[in-house]
Order: sequence, then structure tokens, then C-alpha cells
Amino acid sequence: MTNSETSLESIKTEEKQSETQESEQSNQDSMEDYYQLKQNLLLGTLGITVICFLSVWAFYSLNVGLNYLLGACVGIVYLNILAREVEKIGTSKRRLSPTRLVLFVGLMIVVFKSQQLKVIPIFLGFLTYKATVLFYILPYSLLRQDK
Repeated sequence: MTNSETSLESIKTEEKQSETQESEQSNQDSMEDYYQLKQNLLLGTLGITVICFLSVWAFYSLNVGLNYLLGACVGIVYLNILAREVEKIGTSKRRLSPTRLVLFVGLMIVVFKSQQLKVIPIFLGFLTYKATVLFYILPYSLLRQDK
């Protein structure tokens, strides 16, 4: 091999290493953004849950408030399971599994079988995580439309 061929190969090797490092840094930054989003959504859901629970308790009754709280807690668990599945998509999984729906279906079966639990507060409590997602996403989507 000539000196120029060796130099060319070393330049190509350095370029590949540089591209690999940039790719790894980009992936790391993306995962940091994801973990920040996950934490914001979980904390936001907890905040909205506390506010709604206290409001329902004040305006209705403790029983209805506790029903709402039960649904919201199951919604938080559901959101956490969903977040873990989304985290695994890039590494080991290709798609989301429908097994987390068993959590919601199980909750609804328990609600319908029970005489003391109320469907509407529990269902609305479960949907609290979706309200958090809307509150988080809407400002960003509205700001992007202005540009």
C-alpha cells in the first residue's frame, strides 16, 4: 500500500468514527428529551389529578372523589406502561403491544361488577393523562403554526 492510500483509509476511518459519535450523541440527546417529556407528563398528570380530586370532593362527595382518584391512578399506571413500551421501540420492539389495554378493561369490569363504584368518575379519572397530553402539546402545536 502506498502512503496516499493509507492516508485515504485513515481519513475514511476518522470520518466513520466521527459520524458514529455524532449519531450516538444525537440518540443520547433524543433520549434525554424523551425522559424529560415522560417526567413532565407524569408530573403534570399527578398535578391535574390532585386538583381534580380536590374539586370533585368539594363539589360532589368524598366517594365520587375517590372514584375519580381510582381512575386517575390507573391512568397514571397506564401512562407509565405506555412510556416504557415507547422507550423500547427503538431498541428491541417494533410496535406497541395491546396488553396494556387489559389494565383498562380490567378496571371497567371491576367497576361494572361492583355496586359501590361509579363508572363516570372512574372513566374520567382514567382519561386525566390524556388531558395532560393535550395541555402539554397544544401550546407547542399552536406556536409551530405561527411560524
